Amino acid sequence: MPESSELPVISWQVHRARESPVRTVLVSIFLVAFLLFAGISFSWLMAVVAAAVIFVATHTYFLPIGYTLSSQGIEVDKFFFSYTYEWSRFRRWFRTTGGIVISPFSEQTFLDHFRGVHLLLPKDDKAIVAWLEQRFAPPVPDDRLRLDEPDSGATGSETERATGG
Repeated sequence: MPESSELPVISWQVHRARESPVRTVLVSIFLVAFLLFAGISFSWLMAVVAAAVIFVATHTYFLPIGYTLSSQGIEVDKFFFSYTYEWSRFRRWFRTTGGIVISPFSEQTFLDHFRGVHLLLPKDDKAIVAWLEQRFAPPVPDDRLRLDEPDSGATGSETERATGG
């Protein structure tokens, strides 16, 4: 791993609602129709509560999210909330659809998406990927996936019988 002082601070912002305006308009129309239905059918107080719940559930889509990678760690700014994670808690990273996950585990596990930090990437992500490749050591190959020794599936005794030994 290189010295963290060698790596510059890199920041970017992702705003999913602005990236796909047609989807944003369709979702907004649906949400307004749902809130009107809730207000007319139940009560306007229920519509206000529903609007608050929907806002909390969808704020990462409708509001911009800022990311900063520095020598101290990762900073995620979700408009109302800001999180800072130190590099000491992470071991590796991997790509996902539309982003990357920085994981606290050195090997792949089903807990990666629950314990890791998911960062959304902009369309041009080359600088971010290069920064992470410099920050983290290259992955250690898994011994179970070695290509130099083919696995015949035979146990030691079967091999001895086949060779006459």
